[in-house]
Amino acid sequence: MQDKLPIISLLDVRVYYAAESGEVKKALDGVSLTLKAGEWLSIVGANGSGKSTLAGLLLGFIPVSGGERNIPASLVIRGVLQQPEAQVLGDTIEEEFHFALSHLHISGEEKARRRQEALHLVGLHHPLDTVIARLSGGQKQLLNIATALAVKPDVLVMDEPAAMLDPDARDRIERIVQSVTSHGTAVVWITHHLEEATLCDRIMAMSKGKCVYDGIPESFFYPEVTAMEAKSDTKSYGWHLSPCEEAGLEPPFTVKTCLILKQRGKLQDVNPLRPEQLAKEAARW
Repeated sequence: MQDKLPIISLLDVRVYYAAESGEVKKALDGVSLTLKAGEWLSIVGANGSGKSTLAGLLLGFIPVSGGERNIPASLVIRGVLQQPEAQVLGDTIEEEFHFALSHLHISGEEKARRRQEALHLVGLHHPLDTVIARLSGGQKQLLNIATALAVKPDVLVMDEPAAMLDPDARDRIERIVQSVTSHGTAVVWITHHLEEATLCDRIMAMSKGKCVYDGIPESFFYPEVTAMEAKSDTKSYGWHLSPCEEAGLEPPFTVKTCLILKQRGKLQDVNPLRPEQLAKEAARW
């Protein structure tokens, strides 16, 4: 992705609004962001840090109070929001896909093919005349993801997409994101569950409306080791905080476990992010 130009660019964007107290609430306060085709960007932070405001700004739901929002009019952006009911337009699964695909200049056969492919991808196997109101919250979220995928967007903004999903469905969606990004779709995955941010290309951490980190996952979750420590046989990781911890966030269980092992003199030269990676490295001892 190094040779690709940004398809979205935000420069020093601000979103301010009046709070009930009469004070100005700074939902976003000088955030800059670039996004490239095929990139998987995870945006993390505590509740109220500005993540969902940033999602709304990218989707065009929220106007900027200041700064530059550069998104080409031709760019196709679709969103999957935290509350699935907020996105439902049709009464049945078939109607929902009709509304999602009606603006596309493609044949009815192509629409049917995309619908079938998207439902199969997310693992939602219901008759097309199924009433959406009878679906569970997780099934409604899978339907929202399927309709967004069927459009084949340039950018997919997913705000807490796995909040209502069981572990198997969450794993399936992660595999789907890996697949669509490999075919050029950029994905913005917004979450406060940091385990979900270990597969992405890049992490952006938010705190109080500001960006406090923008870089690769490994450098976000693990503290930097100084040159002096790198030459030492006993590295004292306990004296350092990672950018994740400095942002007031709790690292994933895999990272916390590995840091404990590092403090005990093990796994010094590896920084696993996923449980399977940790298990593989630990098995070598």
